[in-house]
Amino acid sequence: MPVVRIAHNLSRAEVRRRMAARADDLVKLIPGGMGRVEHRWEDEDRMAFTIHAMGRAIASTATVEDDALAIDFELPAGMGFVAPMVEGIIRQAGDKLLLRKG
Repeated sequence: MPVVRIAHNLSRAEVRRRMAARADDLVKLIPGGMGRVEHRWEDEDRMAFTIHAMGRAIASTATVEDDALAIDFELPAGMGFVAPMVEGIIRQAGDKLLLRKG
């Protein structure tokens, strides 16, 4: 399962606050705008989310760590070739969640 790590210098509480405030915006990162994102907190430092697009579902989790947000994802069988694109989208989403004020 690939893992994308996004470094930060925020408190865990601030990372959680930003994730909660911006999680609904993740759908905007799906190419073509055709999709949806479901998310839920599994515990204080771990959010599970599923990206639905093009008839597929990508399961993922984001774990808040002291110095990084670790995001892992599992692609459906036969979709490994899109891993670099998915990693880029996840990195972009993580940067938006963490680096902007708000």
